Amino acid sequence: MVLDYNKYPFMVSVDEVIKRENAVDLYTLLTTDGKAIREAKNRIREIVTGKEVKRLKEYTSPQLVFFAELLILGVLNDKRTTERVLRKEKDLFMRDLEREEDADLLTVFKWLGFNVKMSSLKYHEVTRGKVQPKRLDYSLHFLEYLKAIKGSKEFPLTQRILHKGYVYMDRSTLLKLLGFNLLKRLRETVKPIPMEEVPETLVDIIMMRGGKTPPCIRAIQEKRERSREEALALAVYMANTGSSVDSIALVLEKNGEENPMEQVKRIFKEKMVIYSCQRMKELGMCVSDCGTRSPLQFYYGSADITK
Repeated sequence: MVLDYNKYPFMVSVDEVIKRENAVDLYTLLTTDGKAIREAKNRIREIVTGKEVKRLKEYTSPQLVFFAELLILGVLNDKRTTERVLRKEKDLFMRDLEREEDADLLTVFKWLGFNVKMSSLKYHEVTRGKVQPKRLDYSLHFLEYLKAIKGSKEFPLTQRILHKGYVYMDRSTLLKLLGFNLLKRLRETVKPIPMEEVPETLVDIIMMRGGKTPPCIRAIQEKRERSREEALALAVYMANTGSSVDSIALVLEKNGEENPMEQVKRIFKEKMVIYSCQRMKELGMCVSDCGTRSPLQFYYGSADITK
């Protein structure tokens, strides 16, 4: 039986999807299909707030929603959120995989880089004084097994049966090992995306929640006199967080800007984004170690968007 890649979109490469849709890149593809971005955003929201979510296969474009989801997690760049979402997706994938035939499970393992074999080993086990026949139907070379269990204490080699260089397992253990390695692979697929590279169509993704003013911005707000760089940083931050055009212009006007409204228009036209925390440090505007990469990350609360 051939695996349904709409049930398991992680097995399809993003390049395959882009080629199939005749798109230039993923950003362009997701911009064209705005529905996938919206669905992925809502899906993440539902997962982090503890709501039940439907299977990816139930979406019109399962693979696009999946890649949009990974993209959003890269934009948020928050370990707790990413881990929660990926664990949920792994659990949903495993619900389906548990019902798949052996050959299909081996296909997924092969995709993960492990050559699991159908190889039965019969033995006897003494339980409460009774001898019971047992059988293990799956095997993996012990070197591959050591690689597969790296980072986990759940699958010690001492609790497995090793025969002629192969580790033997039952289906239950095989599925647990599959889930563990699938989660590891999903983690590897989420790559941080610098705020400066976020396309316009994805800007609202960051706006999952908000309200906290970063210490660096608060410090600038409290200053009676601001440098031109500080005033611009504050103005851009205000634009990014939804302040009115007039209030942004007033900040620039008070700082001596000759054409404040023109500057505000330029901020919006060029889609300026507040500096990263690293750049704020370089400019001497960072006043506290917040554990974030950008003042916007602090404002929108991506350190824990579930609160």
